[in-house]
Amino acid sequence: MNEKILNEINNIVDKLLNMDPDPIPRFILLKEFKKLNPSGSEYQNAYDMVCSHKFVKDMAREQNERGFWPPFHGYTEDIIRRCLTFGLGSEHDILKRVSAYIKKVLENEESWDQFEKQDNARWWPEMFVPLVSAAMLSLIEPDNEILRAHRQRWAYFAETAFSKGAYDSEAESRAQTDYFNIKTKRTIPAYNYYVLLLLAPTAGEKFISDNTDKALVDYCMNVATQIYYVYNCNLSDFVPIDIKRRDSRDFCHWLRALSIVSKYQGWKEYEEKYAEWVLSQRNSDGLWELENKPRRFDFPLSDSWRTKKNRVIDSSIMVLRFINRSNGF
Repeated sequence: MNEKILNEINNIVDKLLNMDPDPIPRFILLKEFKKLNPSGSEYQNAYDMVCSHKFVKDMAREQNERGFWPPFHGYTEDIIRRCLTFGLGSEHDILKRVSAYIKKVLENEESWDQFEKQDNARWWPEMFVPLVSAAMLSLIEPDNEILRAHRQRWAYFAETAFSKGAYDSEAESRAQTDYFNIKTKRTIPAYNYYVLLLLAPTAGEKFISDNTDKALVDYCMNVATQIYYVYNCNLSDFVPIDIKRRDSRDFCHWLRALSIVSKYQGWKEYEEKYAEWVLSQRNSDGLWELENKPRRFDFPLSDSWRTKKNRVIDSSIMVLRFINRSNGF
């Protein structure tokens, strides 16, 4: 990212902090953008206010004794994303409990208590549940050793799919059919939401080759017609904040899809162009405002959305996180 955009981000963050945000958005700005020292008193005080916030206490109260929020596929996933959006660390009791539950699922000691009918009854428990569970755990504990086998499995499928530089869905399907020994029409592509989460590089390790990384990002950006579970259109098409319609759902889902893809090294080719576009979507005050609260895990951050100030702060944080590549799930 060029220095001009970095300076612009810093100026916007300062402007948001001067607006006296509520505890959760304030902590996000201090943690992710001001990079406050976690051992410092200002950071600790801000984090304590998040941990004692009604939003967090409500999630803790709803968590069942096994550590999740039924149903897992859908609701628990959203709660995990919301906890991480607030800045809760993996050491927080809510995330510790759900992590312990997910590990038991991956070790076949627990189950989701949930089933969706597919063309092959084995698809759900043997392919889908382990993938989703591993992907969710990777958001909380990205370096957990239990994830290694799952990453190796899906990395093999991704490498097979892009071994010739272009996406080969038939080769990918054959590899999955051979591996799982399941006859199914519904194999899972490398650009699936959960696969993208699981194979995204961590601070200390990457799980697919540079060539596959680039080919995967290029495919997501230029060929794929959707990122299933996230966005149902082409990612390459710029999406404005539609003020006239007072409805910015498309912009939010598009930005979320880009945020997920941006975790990969191949995103560097696209980064500046898309950052400049979303910067151009600011209002006359140099910030962003979504008129209607999106139905997403990261809204609201502020205590209430009744005031323009809070709408602007929450909307701006969503966009800044995309530009900063600090929150893609």
